[in-house]
Amino acid sequence: MRKNYFIVILLFFAFLTNAQITIQGVPRNDVKSKTVTQKQVTAKSANSTTFSDIQFWVGSGVNQAAFVVQWNDGKTSDALVWGFKWDGTATGEDMIKAIAKADPRFFALLRQGTQYGSAIGGFGFDLNGTGTNGLYKDGNKMYPYYPFDGLINTSEYDFDSYTGIDADDHWQSGWMVGYWSYWVKDPVDEGYNYSGVGASTRELQNGSWDVWNFNPNMEMFDIATTFTPVAPYSKTIDFSKGYFIVNEDWFGHVNGSVNFVDNNGNINYRVYSEANNNNSFGATTQYGTIYGDKFYFVSKQAKDGGDTQYIAGGRLVVADALTMKKIASFDDIGGGDGRSFIGVDEKTGYIGASNGIFLFDIANMKVGSMVPGTGGGSQYLGQIGNMIRTSQYVFAVKQSTGILVIDPKTNTVVKTIAGAFHSVTQAKDGSVWGIQNQKLLNIDTLTFTTTEYPIPTTKYLGSWGAWNAGSFTYSNKENALYWNNNVSSYVSGAQIVRFDIATKTFNENFATLPGQTGTYKQIVYGAGLRIDPVSGNLIVNTTESGFGAHYQKNWVHTYNNTGQLIDTKTLNDYYWFPAMTVFPDNASPVLNSILPSQVSVVNPIIIDLKTVVSDEDNISAAIVKTIKSNSDENIVLAAINANEELVLTPKNNGTATVVISFNSNGKVVEKSILVNTSTLGRDEFTKVQLSIYPNPVSDYLNISSEDEVTDVVIYDVNGRTINTRINNNQIDVSNFAPGFYIINISTEKAKYTQKFIKR
Repeated sequence: MRKNYFIVILLFFAFLTNAQITIQGVPRNDVKSKTVTQKQVTAKSANSTTFSDIQFWVGSGVNQAAFVVQWNDGKTSDALVWGFKWDGTATGEDMIKAIAKADPRFFALLRQGTQYGSAIGGFGFDLNGTGTNGLYKDGNKMYPYYPFDGLINTSEYDFDSYTGIDADDHWQSGWMVGYWSYWVKDPVDEGYNYSGVGASTRELQNGSWDVWNFNPNMEMFDIATTFTPVAPYSKTIDFSKGYFIVNEDWFGHVNGSVNFVDNNGNINYRVYSEANNNNSFGATTQYGTIYGDKFYFVSKQAKDGGDTQYIAGGRLVVADALTMKKIASFDDIGGGDGRSFIGVDEKTGYIGASNGIFLFDIANMKVGSMVPGTGGGSQYLGQIGNMIRTSQYVFAVKQSTGILVIDPKTNTVVKTIAGAFHSVTQAKDGSVWGIQNQKLLNIDTLTFTTTEYPIPTTKYLGSWGAWNAGSFTYSNKENALYWNNNVSSYVSGAQIVRFDIATKTFNENFATLPGQTGTYKQIVYGAGLRIDPVSGNLIVNTTESGFGAHYQKNWVHTYNNTGQLIDTKTLNDYYWFPAMTVFPDNASPVLNSILPSQVSVVNPIIIDLKTVVSDEDNISAAIVKTIKSNSDENIVLAAINANEELVLTPKNNGTATVVISFNSNGKVVEKSILVNTSTLGRDEFTKVQLSIYPNPVSDYLNISSEDEVTDVVIYDVNGRTINTRINNNQIDVSNFAPGFYIINISTEKAKYTQKFIKR
């Protein structure tokens, strides 16, 4: 009797053992009480998809396997398939991680490091292409979870607690009320078999198929009869078409970042990190600027100690402006925290820091010594703010001191304009302006005298305590300045203010930010206002007032130059803390008026350089003019005076070539002038001023010359002569086809050749 009882007990435990379900290798007695049947552990029906159907392959090697995810959420396309290649040995987990890293649309929730290996808690896929990959846990929107290399990690079997940020994407996760069942098929198998082990233990074979099939509410779905191949991920971004948004990012969690908004309205996130294998900037990236072909990102600190995902880049990061590829990075920029950067010439830049201005060797990528006279004061009482480069000087704001005027030829401070300034900028006409709490000051660029213009009612209260570049800015299309009003040093107002430089009038209600109803309103953050140099549109970055999760709400608004809101973009929910917008520098300076290619000099002559060059996407008045070379100073002396005039002084009979360099924000063009002094003897002092305008031109091309114009011939790009007449030094080109033209102009004294563009 006792023997029979023992046999019954063994059979009972054998039954329990056979009935027990393992999910990814984890024994689950609790699953038996759910609506689970034997159907879950039987082979699935055959599938018509083959390896030749797979389009997106990850990895390399002689072995290949297929990876399928079937969400069973009613969204199409479901049951997506990728391919994986490798050499040697690989597991199902290796395949998941490789695909998640290679395809930014796909991400996974994992619990790693358990006694059973890694447990797969959830899979997601960006169906609508918005790039909104991320999770909320227990509905908590204050602290979202974002994938890194395609993975989000958890330390518990809390998979049921997660929901996708974007409800229109694929997302399924679970452990207790739904779970991912794991089905595998190796080359020797006729059909799919339920895997009794997890992805970490599953060893792939050449020709394996792994299918992850979600069971919502423990309801079983058959494996799909066909799988949808995932299209290869290809995202080539043209960084010349759109604009950048430099972000402080989430202090205490992640280093600084930069997003890019292309001309189609697509928002591309973390483009520097994407281009540089998860490298980032330093902590609290507050400034960015493009000079020449390089992008300079300045952060307050070298790294964020809370960032465990991205590789910190330091206080200064230099990248290629067209590819975002890293060129150099620096933790130490002179001992202080980063503030700003300005290009001085092709070889030198200035780094603004909390303890002064430091030279930067652009050619050799090296931080140099402090510019004398720019240091002094504590970190928050002597820091450097914004800097601008005019055609002759650098103007730099220094807290509690004023605006420092620096001669970039000698790197010395030549003047300090005392006052409590918040920012400085340069207008389209070349005039320099500083802003204080409730006044503008125009600074004469030669004498440095100031003229005050009180702001009628609103205030501009910059934030020196937690410095940002501020909203004080200019338009490259009209002679006007813009900024946002402030409620306090840390709270922006809702108004955009415009100052007309020609009329010296303020419009304190130029535009109002949207979202000004309710308890939590849209506010400008950081340097929230900048102006597109080509279109003239205003780009305004706003976030939501309040605290916590409110700062995850971010918008980009576009206004035209009449104050009309013409576009709004909503960023993915995240603590971006946008610092400033930066526009690409695509255009090079154009010699858009006629400079003589050769000139005869018998007495000193002057050629005005202020009007002979322009730049579509930079301030033309700020273009730096220098003598690059003079082939023979015994023949002629060449110099550029304070009025930006080229002075040619003959010395002896002969010829020499003088090369003039025009530097517009790091982009350089040159002009060679052959100087002939063989006819010395005249006593008069000659001043040569000859130019054509406007260029580009739509209707009438004007010729300005002190000498009488005797003949004009115009050629198209094919060398054909275009019949035309000159009337009072004006040519009607309204019927010309759009394109480039060459114009030969003869005067009583010389002949000139130049190009112009017909719109």
